[in-house]
Amino acid sequence: MEPKEFVDDLLAQVIRPAADALMESRYFADLRAGTLTARRLQGYALQHTWFNRALLKGGALRMIKASDNPRAFADMLAGVVAEHDHPDMCQRFGMDIGLTERDFEEAAPIYEVLCHTSVIVASALVNDCPAARRVSGLTNETIVQRYSTEFFERLQQPPYAIPAEKLEFFRIHGIVDVDHAAQAGEAVARLIQTPRDRELVRSAAETQVRLKLAKFEGIYDAYA
Repeated sequence: MEPKEFVDDLLAQVIRPAADALMESRYFADLRAGTLTARRLQGYALQHTWFNRALLKGGALRMIKASDNPRAFADMLAGVVAEHDHPDMCQRFGMDIGLTERDFEEAAPIYEVLCHTSVIVASALVNDCPAARRVSGLTNETIVQRYSTEFFERLQQPPYAIPAEKLEFFRIHGIVDVDHAAQAGEAVARLIQTPRDRELVRSAAETQVRLKLAKFEGIYDAYA
């Protein structure tokens, strides 16, 4: 199997099924049924804003690590630039649904979000397989694009009836993460050199999808 075929198979066998499973989770089943509580929606805004800010800090560390590799440094810089305004966008959404700046200042990560974030940041710093370091982007961007589209469509409908202009965070992620996921997939395929690389990439993707699913289960329970 060529690297590109391997990545396509990974998407088909691991990542997209995880996105399907997330859509059937309690969180998104409630969203579709119109029974997702305001507190659970706020919980997403609080936890994902914290997550986005932590990833930017991790990106800064990755830029330092990649400073002796012009191409890798450019990739890291582009990633930080592309994501730099996302925490503020997510916070604005949260404030539009009743949260305050103080809520965000005092927010602490729940266990599942802390685990998910820590694995992404640490893997990028200590994993000696470049392809496995990039699979986090492929996995997460693919799933974020899927659930952002769901949020954007459902939250405009009753009983939520949130105006589209207040859902800009989801509208943008439902569009740009298609390209971001494709770019990450191309990078993973380009970086795969050995059968061992493929094993590490698949293992990293499987870990990421488990953590992503756990994140929403954790939010559902923590903000009951």
